[in-house]
Amino acid sequence: MASAAHAEPAHAAPISAHAMVHTCCTPDAMKERIFEEAEAVGADFVRVDVEMSAIFEGPAGKEGDEPDWEQLDDSLERARDHDLRVLGVLLAPPAYISTCPERWPDTGRCPAADADEFGRLAGEIAEHTKDTVQYWEIVNEPDGDWAFEGTPEQYAAMLSAAHDEIKARVPDARIVFGGVMRPHEPGWVERVFATPEADAIHKFDIANVHLRGPVAAVVRRYTEFRSWLAARGFNGPLWVTEHGYPADPAFQVDPAFTGGDAAQAGYLTQSLVGLGEVGAEQVFVTLRDNLDGEYASEGLAHIDGAPGGDTTRRPAFAAVRRLATDWDQLMAWRGEQRENERLVQLYQAVASVEAGQARIARVKFEQARTQVHDAQDALADAPRSARVRKRLLRRLARARALVAGRRTMLLWHSAYARWQRSRAAERKLAVDALRTQIAGG
Repeated sequence: MASAAHAEPAHAAPISAHAMVHTCCTPDAMKERIFEEAEAVGADFVRVDVEMSAIFEGPAGKEGDEPDWEQLDDSLERARDHDLRVLGVLLAPPAYISTCPERWPDTGRCPAADADEFGRLAGEIAEHTKDTVQYWEIVNEPDGDWAFEGTPEQYAAMLSAAHDEIKARVPDARIVFGGVMRPHEPGWVERVFATPEADAIHKFDIANVHLRGPVAAVVRRYTEFRSWLAARGFNGPLWVTEHGYPADPAFQVDPAFTGGDAAQAGYLTQSLVGLGEVGAEQVFVTLRDNLDGEYASEGLAHIDGAPGGDTTRRPAFAAVRRLATDWDQLMAWRGEQRENERLVQLYQAVASVEAGQARIARVKFEQARTQVHDAQDALADAPRSARVRKRLLRRLARARALVAGRRTMLLWHSAYARWQRSRAAERKLAVDALRTQIAGG
């Protein structure tokens, strides 16, 4: 199996870090430890929140303040130092363009009242960071009231303006739709696409979804949402920019993965391989514990951001790092697993057909034996006439020949059914072995 995997060209693992780094306000010590852990786990991208209000507004919230790039530049320098690509998430329009300026400094969830100015500021940020950041996500979870208080139409205007301004200044930049938290309820996104004049379906390069829950549901929702997008004309990449599973048993909702830390590691192994199997180009795994409730233990590590603080890695950290390191091998094993599963079904189906043929052959065999017995009885009761006995002997010979033929068919169908069941059992053992190898057992 190893030689088969190595015969294929290497592909980068689609694993990145949902790190919850806030350029505005994450302490420097915490930032550094987050970037260290993202690099150590083998992440390709790190997701960085870029609060626009921290760049374009000073503490007094005055319009026209000079941009403050210090915190953003510091975060990007750390990303470069740790060889991480950056997905920048544009958040929190400054108060002077917000629909709720009176709530300053708590205006982050409000939509922009001036979408064109929002776009201009997005373009300015993209131009300033173009040597490091090529991917820009426009707002986080815009379909969630907790993150964005605007309407789908307001988001469409902001997305369209940001796309146009960023592309005008940095033509190679890629625009990422805000992570959709409810892909199974796409009505909100449908309204974004339907917004007059925004042309939102053509104002992003990469679609984006957040996925949590049982493994089967995660993979199914990914494929269903991709099909939904394709039906509306978008056939580009679909990224998963938030994906995680709690280590706390109280919040482990997949019945196949319960019991704590080991279940979290097993879940992420299966979900990431499953998403890779259906074509996800990037999956951003929750890197660190944050928030509360079901999210409080979702991280691969607990990171103490204090100077000299400790970082406690869960078994899931090693599981994800193994995926990042051995991706091609694991996907080759998954391909072999699927082929063996297909053959198990094929051989079982053939065995079932042959078993049915064997049952029919047995009935016909018993019928033929009855004919032999009837011929023998008729011969025993026949008169001594040579002509009659000769006729009965021919009848008996035909019946015995029929028995022999039907016995052969019975034995052949029975043997073939057993052979197919044996082949299915061998393939099932191979499936179990490959599943164990993928799981890291």
